[in-house]
Amino acid sequence: MHRLFFVLISLLVGQSFAADVTNLYQSQAPVSSQSKEERQNLAPSLLQQVILKVVGDRSELDTIDLSPILAQTKQLIQQYQYHRINTISDDLTQPDRLEILLSFNKKKLNQSLIDMGLPIWGNSRPEVIIWSAIEEGNSRTILSADDSELEAVKVLQQAAQLRGLPILLPVMDLQDQSQVTYTDLSAGFSETVEEASQRYGAPVILMMKTSIADNGLVRTDWHALIDGESELWQSRGDMTMAMSAGINELTDRLAKRFSQRVTNQYANTLSLKITDVNNYSDYARIVKYLASLQYVSNVRLLDLVDDTLNLSLSFSGDLTVFDRTVAIDRLLIEQSSYTLNDVKTYRLSR
Repeated sequence: MHRLFFVLISLLVGQSFAADVTNLYQSQAPVSSQSKEERQNLAPSLLQQVILKVVGDRSELDTIDLSPILAQTKQLIQQYQYHRINTISDDLTQPDRLEILLSFNKKKLNQSLIDMGLPIWGNSRPEVIIWSAIEEGNSRTILSADDSELEAVKVLQQAAQLRGLPILLPVMDLQDQSQVTYTDLSAGFSETVEEASQRYGAPVILMMKTSIADNGLVRTDWHALIDGESELWQSRGDMTMAMSAGINELTDRLAKRFSQRVTNQYANTLSLKITDVNNYSDYARIVKYLASLQYVSNVRLLDLVDDTLNLSLSFSGDLTVFDRTVAIDRLLIEQSSYTLNDVKTYRLSR
């Protein structure tokens, strides 16, 4: 598949904390021509799709009038490209599909959203490992990374792409098969699934139990493990409706936890003490990570003594969300809460 949100994992998966979603400010759609008129008519709806990805939570947009931003669509477009997409079909006479990709200006759009009081979910987002048990008639299976042509996987992939959610499926090799069975997923044995998920490093675990009736009606029970907390919901409909609804619900819930809203006009200073920093590579990894977090505008070295690194951050977001994000990414393990000196201590994870 040519899309980026569905990740095919190799058998050896390294340590992972969060995925860098690179196309948050892009959206694409099929077009019939490369005419300027069609492009301009389509642009506002593509901008709305980008706004949903960037804000993250649908409820934040339910009562907001976006017309002031949509009126600036032309000024917010940074680039446009046309692509011809190969169509896989038994009908070899079917022509390739023409598609437009619009890229919007990140800085200008973010400022417009901030001016309207909306939160922003940055491009560093927790990956989601999906364990999906599907029952159809007498068939029972667990979806794997090799099932990219199945309808259920395609729908999951498309729904995640529209919401800016990085997802992956297990490879279901002998190691996975020995740890997770269909019964484990259908019975909700989360401890077994948690243990099997460790090799993938994804901080969010999503378990699905899907039943497909003879008439095509789909019912899915969803169970997400987010930072040690369980969240449950259901969805029904045809395959597209049921799968999309579940991914939309998960994305909304994650955005509520991890999107950032500007809380101060000026940046606050945060002081961090980080232990187990043994070399320059450790230092560079920490600085790169912290600089990627939403509303961290500056990371300054105070000192490095033995294996203890002291840093100062300029930060203008919600401190609770900052703490929550660092906790789920698991690069820095919290050792103490903020002290009277406003210093927070972490240990670098190995």
